[in-house]
Amino acid sequence: MYQNSHQHFNNKSRYEVPKPNIKITFSDERYVDEAEAVIRYCKQNGFKAPGSRENDEISYNQLRNLLGMTSAIFDATNISGLAGIYDQLTYFRIQLVYTAGRNQAMKSFIDASQLLEIVKKIEQKTGSESQQKREIIRLCKYMEALVAYFKYYGGGQNND
Repeated sequence: MYQNSHQHFNNKSRYEVPKPNIKITFSDERYVDEAEAVIRYCKQNGFKAPGSRENDEISYNQLRNLLGMTSAIFDATNISGLAGIYDQLTYFRIQLVYTAGRNQAMKSFIDASQLLEIVKKIEQKTGSESQQKREIIRLCKYMEALVAYFKYYGGGQNND
């Protein structure tokens, strides 16, 4: 009799994580407060995906890796302008997706912070070159604020 060979794999079940009720405007005036709201939401869930039965937690090392990527983007934007930056942004987006696929808590964090949506919007290259540059720099500072608040609110105590 035919048996489905896939039933022997221990594949983590993927489910839709509920979206938090956090409005991300990604404006110059609000992005730091929005980063704090995202991390407070994550802390209220124990830095895990809400409702998850998995042991995934938001990893300080994974956040630091993402921050390292945005730091390189920040430096390149300030040194050479927008030349080659969009390739780096696309790679950053790929890393966000990969990270979210590996860890439900990181997926919850990425969804709450709306990092994917922000990067996609920046990749559309709307506005003047100076506006594009400002948005890229704000993305980098937003990522830095997310990591700073993560540490401030006690994240990464067991995995830094």
